[in-house]
Amino acid sequence: MNGSIKILTPGRFWRWMGLFALFMILCAIAGPLVGSTKVDFARALDFSIPFADNSDRLILFGTRIPRVLLALCVGASLAIAGAAMQGLLRNPLASPFTLGVASGGTLGAAIAIWMGVGKTAFKVPGTVFGAFVFSLITIAIVWGLAYRRGRLPTGLLLLAGVSINFFFGAIVMLLQYTSDFTQSFQLVRWMMGSLDTVGYSSVWGVAPVLVIGAGVLFIYARAFNLLALGDDAAQTAGVNVKRLELVGFIVAGLLAGAAVSQVGPIGFVGLIVPHTVRLMVGPDYRLVIPGSLLVGGGFLVLCDLLSRTVMAPLELPPGIITAILGAPFFLSLLRSKGREISV
Repeated sequence: MNGSIKILTPGRFWRWMGLFALFMILCAIAGPLVGSTKVDFARALDFSIPFADNSDRLILFGTRIPRVLLALCVGASLAIAGAAMQGLLRNPLASPFTLGVASGGTLGAAIAIWMGVGKTAFKVPGTVFGAFVFSLITIAIVWGLAYRRGRLPTGLLLLAGVSINFFFGAIVMLLQYTSDFTQSFQLVRWMMGSLDTVGYSSVWGVAPVLVIGAGVLFIYARAFNLLALGDDAAQTAGVNVKRLELVGFIVAGLLAGAAVSQVGPIGFVGLIVPHTVRLMVGPDYRLVIPGSLLVGGGFLVLCDLLSRTVMAPLELPPGIITAILGAPFFLSLLRSKGREISV
């Protein structure tokens, strides 16, 4: 592992968490204040007016706040999933999307749109169900292709993910080519990534996975630190490397799959945020994982806020904003690949 891990005292931990939490809270407060429709906040908070007759409250509590909460959950999920994948693969360019989760989710949504699937069991939208199921299928395929003799070779795993990306992307293009205009438009819109939501159902589609996944990854934070020293050193220190790889890979895939199923493939969050946090706090995963959760949530809320203001009243998909910010960041990582980057 490049770089040294400082002794993590409670004071240092809570100072950084306080700073990151402040960033997330400020972004979360700013999020509901911006929108294409002007909201009278005094009237929105006037509970003497019936909810159905208060359009300001409907906009604030029915659309804007759920949208901010969804962005917080999705950004946090993608960020800690990216941190986990970079730690497992010891590769600064790794992310859940690199391993094909986004393309698998896109294929599942494309099949649902192409087949005209509306609501499934428990009133789950077809695109959400298809995207989540195919994200899990992608995780299983990539794992099956890469896992050899009890080991998970980094290069083979990345090659498997890239191959799946190309293959599923080709099938999505075929489905789009054979779709009618309405289906093709729906698919293109979904592939851009969107945080449009009414109500809290989408939030509940991500939040439980985020809470459980973040808890599991934080429990394994010390093991991630030891894994950075190499498999042999980690095993000598008492880390069950096989179990860590399996648990980390599954949890990261579930986090990314849950996020993609609700909002589409919003890329680069899992690449940018863990590196930003790591540059600030160092390579200690006891700080990187919770820090990525807080910064990732705030970052996506901020990107969504920009998407609603840059070309107002036109609203850009937030996936475009994250791609514009993420592509130069990704290229800078490629350029610095020859230098030592701490993961």
